[in-house]
Amino acid sequence: MKKVILFFFIFFATVGVLDAGYLSYEKLNPSGSYSCNATDLQSGIKFNCNQVLDGPYAQIWLIPLSFIGFIYYLLLFSFGAIQLVTEKQPYWLGSLLHRNKKQHYHWLKFVGLAELILLLTGMGFAFSLYLVFLMAFVIKAWCYYCLASALTSTILLALILIYWQQRYHHSPFLIKKIAFYIFGQAYQHIFKPLAFLVDAELVHNHTTELGKMLGSCRLTRSLVSLKLSFSHPRLKKKILGLQFNSPIGLSGGFDYNGQLTQIIPSVGFGWHTIGTVTLHPYQGNQPPRLGRMPRSKALLVNKGLKSLGAAAIIRHLEKMKLRLPTAISIASTNKHFNDEKEQILDIVTTFKLFEQSRVSHQLYELNISCPNTFGGEPFTTCLRLDQLLTALDKLKLNRPVLVKMPIDQSSRETLDLLKIIDQHQIAGVIFGNLTKDKNNPAVDAADRRRWKKMRGNLSGRPTFARSNRLIKLTRQHFGHRFVIVGTGGIMSGPDAWKKIQLGADLLQLISGMIYQGPQLIGEINLYLATRLSQSSNGEIQDV
Repeated sequence: MKKVILFFFIFFATVGVLDAGYLSYEKLNPSGSYSCNATDLQSGIKFNCNQVLDGPYAQIWLIPLSFIGFIYYLLLFSFGAIQLVTEKQPYWLGSLLHRNKKQHYHWLKFVGLAELILLLTGMGFAFSLYLVFLMAFVIKAWCYYCLASALTSTILLALILIYWQQRYHHSPFLIKKIAFYIFGQAYQHIFKPLAFLVDAELVHNHTTELGKMLGSCRLTRSLVSLKLSFSHPRLKKKILGLQFNSPIGLSGGFDYNGQLTQIIPSVGFGWHTIGTVTLHPYQGNQPPRLGRMPRSKALLVNKGLKSLGAAAIIRHLEKMKLRLPTAISIASTNKHFNDEKEQILDIVTTFKLFEQSRVSHQLYELNISCPNTFGGEPFTTCLRLDQLLTALDKLKLNRPVLVKMPIDQSSRETLDLLKIIDQHQIAGVIFGNLTKDKNNPAVDAADRRRWKKMRGNLSGRPTFARSNRLIKLTRQHFGHRFVIVGTGGIMSGPDAWKKIQLGADLLQLISGMIYQGPQLIGEINLYLATRLSQSSNGEIQDV
């Protein structure tokens, strides 16, 4: 079937060569005239090839478009023929390009000739759309040969897309690399400077609304995926009985109320955390609730578990089809409790509501470590954590639970908590939450002085080293008893790879997306796929 598609591709490339060749011949012939001049009196449609092909829009830098078209189709014909001959060696071109290149360019090994064909046909299709627009609204005349060329370009793009899907099972490396670079540069130099002039919470709210809107339509979801996501079979991982297409997830604390469930897969995430959800609604701490510290690549967070409340979020999510493994993050309502039993009951009730609901989530996150709440971190002591987990055990939950851990505790304190968790029906741990250590050396000195005068705690780069230390500590002492989720300070592919090497099974991020741009998820997935190809294991499932 793949060879049949290539034969058809070569045939239509030949049609393009003949079409553009004829126009080029007439262009070179001083007495030549295109046989395309007529007007349909009823519809008013005007066909005038001379007007189209001899006008000011028929050349680029004094080069006639017919010449460019001839070379374009000739290249596609040649590349299609070579691809047909070398079909059993899909990456011979990548191996040639990568020869003697540094580690940074290892991804070039996965560039096939089919990807160059895909890139060329995509550009040709886009240019054909532009020419059709010119004929319709600027020149106001049509050319049979130009329309034939536009149709040919469309067919060629469709054929190579079908071929790609059948021959390859991953996103195109070169095209995605170019797309991520362009999007990243636009984000860094246009959007981020403007967004950082505006209140951080306001930007977050508008971004959430935009994501909700984009996720509501299949076309917009596809366009976002085309621009931002990267998929590869090497990234797939089965863990806790769930299939993750990528280890990268959206951390809790961004999609408070589950508004982004439909767009998250298109951005490239492999899983998603909603919340943190509390039993009762809470409008959030007193503003400002979000801030930025660019020198430290950190976000100042003081939301205080802002939530619509469990009942409202359940009603919303019951209407949604969750397209990824999704965790519901749960914590106690941010309010005063008379005693720990009342607070535990608040948490347990939220778990019960979700268990009894029709929400199709697959995981729970138990957030014991948010430092921005009324009572601080009440369940980060061994006694109270044991009481909470004992109450959860009695629920006999149908879904695995991951505990979100504090990040500023010592190794000894962390191990003590892990020993308690080990005695209960807990599947994994997440390292970790915000840093509240205002002497954290990973925070820029000027930011530390500013932070001491502000409410809230930090996510982002200042949590990176501490997260890594606790990931390694847990893997060393507990082996594979826990699924370990690494979150905190991931700003690049190498950052993600570092956490995986230290023992993380899955990853989460938020701050990196804010500082680097939403294309970061695709960039990380591309990087991981490249690194895994060099690993002796080869699949992220085996790392």
